[in-house]
Amino acid sequence: MKNIVFWDIATYNWLWLPLAKRFKDMNRRCKIYFICSTKQRVNFRQAEDEDGIINRFLTTNHFFREYDNAHGSCEEIISKARAYEKKYNMLISDALQADRHLGVGFFPGGIKHPKSQLSEKADYIKSVVIFNKIVEFWEKYLDETRPDLIIGATAGIIGKICSVVAKKRNIPIRALVSARYQSYFYWATNEFYSVPDIQRRFETMTSYENIISPDELSGLKRLPWSDKNYKKYIKYKSGFFLVSQIFKHVKRHISKRMKRVITMGNYIFSEDIKYSWRIHTAMKTVDSLKTVNSEDLTGLSFVVYPLHTEPEAAMGMLSPEFNEQLAIIELLAKNLPAGTFLAVKEHLGALGRRPSDFYFTLKKIPNVVLLHPCDYLLEFAKKSRAVAVITSTIGTEAAILGIPVISFGLHNNFNFLPHVHYVKSWIELRPLLHKLCVSEDSNEEKKIRCENGKRYLAALKSVSVDLSWSNYSACKRMPATQKEVDVLYSSLVKSLGFDE
Repeated sequence: MKNIVFWDIATYNWLWLPLAKRFKDMNRRCKIYFICSTKQRVNFRQAEDEDGIINRFLTTNHFFREYDNAHGSCEEIISKARAYEKKYNMLISDALQADRHLGVGFFPGGIKHPKSQLSEKADYIKSVVIFNKIVEFWEKYLDETRPDLIIGATAGIIGKICSVVAKKRNIPIRALVSARYQSYFYWATNEFYSVPDIQRRFETMTSYENIISPDELSGLKRLPWSDKNYKKYIKYKSGFFLVSQIFKHVKRHISKRMKRVITMGNYIFSEDIKYSWRIHTAMKTVDSLKTVNSEDLTGLSFVVYPLHTEPEAAMGMLSPEFNEQLAIIELLAKNLPAGTFLAVKEHLGALGRRPSDFYFTLKKIPNVVLLHPCDYLLEFAKKSRAVAVITSTIGTEAAILGIPVISFGLHNNFNFLPHVHYVKSWIELRPLLHKLCVSEDSNEEKKIRCENGKRYLAALKSVSVDLSWSNYSACKRMPATQKEVDVLYSSLVKSLGFDE
């Protein structure tokens, strides 16, 4: 490979430069390009890059200042946007949904997400103009760099458009993402985190006993990142922790102002303070709500639905076709047979973003019961008739355990499984829910589901790498070790169909 583009995604700060060095070691003529959000990130990378691995940097935050520059007639602007929509098979609304600043209005369940300077000045025609500008920008950039590979797929309108323009040009994309199973990760092939090889391996696999240990599925627990976030949000009940978070916001905003850091969204200082306070009060609100526990649901027929954080990539980026959570809850509740409940669990990351009457609205639905946000949802899923998801981790875990899944997300990697029911129309829901909640499965049917779940897990593990031995989830850590680079580089080139 001659030209490789890296998205400087902060989650994997420790990996990108060592991985880029490996590509350079394999081919000294290889050119490495880094896409950074700000000039400050470029400075950080340049200071870190003592060996001169990176050939060229690009920053994307200039679009924040360009947002107000809308030139041309409305007719010309819309005409150009429609031409791009047709060319790239993407609506402008798809790009806006991927952006928590410009697309926050698409997510009424997260309308209290902190306001930013960009979200406050957002205007439809200006958003169409910036859509056109970003398309033109990436067309020009990809013409100049001619990448053989783009590593990373980031959310937001800038990242979304980059992905679709690259896809049109048949430029491969590989994004390192969680496989949503313990500490396994895989290299996804697009912004939807798709991995076509999972289905191919599932269909050709003849045995999985050597891949899955007999007691493996009995020891499932919260994913490391999820567990870390769980512990963080629990602390928000403490007034002392609230004050410490507010102090961090103050320090960060002062630092950004002194360094003149401009990001695409530019969150408003007072909004970050209010958001911390809303999380604190929301934790107390959900504690006061009447929720049910696992024992309350014992012997009852129920379907589980995990609420997603919104606005967030898990919905706007991974499932732009359908992500209306309140509509999904209503559709499920209105089509459940008599005696079946819908158990809804809030996501801890959504606390402080919901409308003020959100939980009370849910509680008014006659056959809806609320689970506490701190509950471990998998324990409820095991007793349920089915799990309904858009893109949630619990969908992957339920598919693995042979629990029926109702999938509203078009791009879920488990949609092909026989016990996963992808919903294409609301008309399908009533007969589907009746089948899942009223009809009793035979032992043979349950066995087939479990066998398919294990086979799916084996296929998933075969395209993934287990990083349980690595401290990948640490907030601050040293650059990737030689072993980490070896393992992740090897899996990356294999995902591209090459031998190392």
